[in-house]
Amino acid sequence: MSQEDIKREISAEDQYNYSDELFYTGPGDLLDTAEGRAKFCRINETTVFRKKDPGTWNNYIWVFNNQGVGMTIKKQSRVDPQLMECIDYDADGNEIGKAYEPT
Repeated sequence: MSQEDIKREISAEDQYNYSDELFYTGPGDLLDTAEGRAKFCRINETTVFRKKDPGTWNNYIWVFNNQGVGMTIKKQSRVDPQLMECIDYDADGNEIGKAYEPT
């Protein structure tokens, strides 16, 4: 499957601005599901993205994408705001590990 075929696979409601920021669209956001994370990982090049964190005022969710391999999503911990929750995902969007680091 070519890169263009993969990009066409994304439906209109899944479209995001992939150049600099991702935008939260509410429940069912692209990064909320394994299928969405897998699509995101396949079509986006290896780089860092960010989007506003709807759960934490004035903060961002960071997405470190490794195209076709996996991604790490980092956001401020809801339990301890001094920590970042770092969740690693495989290319299929399934969680493979979780760690915490200082903000």
